[in-house]
Amino acid sequence: MMSAPQQPANITRYPSACEETGNKLLSEIKTSLSQGPYQGIGERHRITSGALDGIDCFDLHDPECLSRLLDHYCQAKYPNDDRRAAISMWSQWYFGLLLSPLLVLAAAGELILPFEAGFISLKSDDANCPTGFDLVDRRVRQTIHAPLAPDPWTHFHDLITNHLEPLIVSLSTASKVSPKVFWSNVGVVIAYVEKSVLKEHRISLTPLITDAKGPDGMRNPLANPYSTKQSEDGSLSRRVCCLRYLLTSVDICSTCPLAKI
Repeated sequence: MMSAPQQPANITRYPSACEETGNKLLSEIKTSLSQGPYQGIGERHRITSGALDGIDCFDLHDPECLSRLLDHYCQAKYPNDDRRAAISMWSQWYFGLLLSPLLVLAAAGELILPFEAGFISLKSDDANCPTGFDLVDRRVRQTIHAPLAPDPWTHFHDLITNHLEPLIVSLSTASKVSPKVFWSNVGVVIAYVEKSVLKEHRISLTPLITDAKGPDGMRNPLANPYSTKQSEDGSLSRRVCCLRYLLTSVDICSTCPLAKI
């Protein structure tokens, strides 16, 4: 399993929970948000102070562990279809269920997501299709009193670097699919949440999908999930195809770049 990279020096550092009083429990922030405009947020995310159910999400960084799970999923859900497309579909379930509530929690609640082993686990159905997540309750760092609008890269550093990066490496190894497909699947979720869910918060998710480079100066794989060329009807097209068109039992997605050619 990959070790967690160190935080780049040019990312703003906020005080840790032991350095700053008044930080709230993750469960408290989720409850306060679910009573407001985000009622029902994270219904498939259970925040618990006890033992986690399911598979530790960091175990999925191991391609052998992930391959066993995906082999069962592909056989149960798409036995006669392209395995690469089936795994891309699995990743869309995973990223959609995982990220949408957490993006809102982090942006609207101005909390810094503390992703590490033992923090979150995956729950699945009999076919190993993702159905939800368990998260360990803990006090989290917030930036609600910071005078300047917080940098989204600070809030999502641990999520992206400690989990999404090694998971996408594992997915690519297990499926022989380019990492670009999985990063695109993530970027589409971020774009949707920013445009359709979040409303007037200091933290904008837009830099995550528009910055050409991350804070470490490296290329941002989340950049530009949609093509800059619009179709004749003005609709958006994904920049990287998710391979869904190869699944015979699934309708082609409305943003498929192949359908717009």
